[in-house]
Amino acid sequence: MIIFANNHGKSNAAKTAGFVLPLTLWMIALFGLGIAAINNWVSTAVENARTLQQKSESDLMAANITNELVYAIATQPMSPRGLEVGLEINNPGQGDPMALMASINESSDYIALDGRPYLLEGNIDYTIQIQDGRGLMNLQSVTSERLRRLLALFDIPETLRNQLPDTLADWMDADDLTRLTGAEKYEYERQRRFPPRNENLLTPMEAQNILGWDGIPEVWAADLRAPLFTTCRIAGFNPNTAPETILLSYISGLTKDAASNVIEQRKVSPFRSGREFMSATGSLLAAEPFFFSVVPGNCFIVDLTHRESGRRVRYSLSLVPSSQNKPWQVDYAFNIPSQINEPSDGLSPRLAFPTPETLNPVIGGDNRVSGLR
Repeated sequence: MIIFANNHGKSNAAKTAGFVLPLTLWMIALFGLGIAAINNWVSTAVENARTLQQKSESDLMAANITNELVYAIATQPMSPRGLEVGLEINNPGQGDPMALMASINESSDYIALDGRPYLLEGNIDYTIQIQDGRGLMNLQSVTSERLRRLLALFDIPETLRNQLPDTLADWMDADDLTRLTGAEKYEYERQRRFPPRNENLLTPMEAQNILGWDGIPEVWAADLRAPLFTTCRIAGFNPNTAPETILLSYISGLTKDAASNVIEQRKVSPFRSGREFMSATGSLLAAEPFFFSVVPGNCFIVDLTHRESGRRVRYSLSLVPSSQNKPWQVDYAFNIPSQINEPSDGLSPRLAFPTPETLNPVIGGDNRVSGLR
């Protein structure tokens, strides 16, 4: 009897073993990929949650700081120096009416409203910069001459210097008549752009939608570093809080050296009248007797910066005491790109924006920080 070896069975077993090994390796690889994907998803979710938590904490802190700022502005007097925050107010005696009329409510300490940085007494992880709206170029009411002077400081071509005042005015006026170098609805539709709103600007950034205004990136970059423009609903110009660029734009014939001298002089002694300012600069502004206001208004541009992360938020804060809802409003707010931010190291804790408890000892005791400037 002849018995043949079962080579066919051995061959099938070998094939099966050869198939199971790659399958096992593939399953291990797939499990590894799945675990890696889950781990990556969990890590991303944790990071997103941490970011959201930081943003929520930052937003809450910004809201608290805004409330403290509103309290300070609403309860403390203004002077040519800025916001008076000292406990001792230099008021004249009640029996001297002439002294009362000529008096300026100055206290032992003050906060300047010209954009200089202050640490927050309640949280030194943040700095605050407050810019009086009267010290900026108001796009709602700026004259063509002043706007052209500002553009010339940035070496903007003459064609744009002539065009931008006209397109700005056409964007805000109610008619459809086009100024000499302006633009109305037809010109925007032809370029497939949003047409003019025919109303006042809501924010300075809205001007970037106006024809020609998107062609001056150097101006907008400077405005991000330190505010130049405002859309505050206020009148007047405050030379005590205006940056050098705005001084040169508003005052015809003012030299750069004279503007620098103005800034240095007002740090020592602010201007207390338009006449005093004209005397110091050699300017004659007889046609605008009511244009100057040496005291800050009721609208402020606020930059709030987290010193560690560098996150900076800018918002416009207006006091509206006649409002039926609340006596203040945030007109707009936006984040400043991180590459624009500048370091805030070297600030002294003595240069601190006070808390409500410091301003009012009845609230939290007299823990006054002296030497605020």
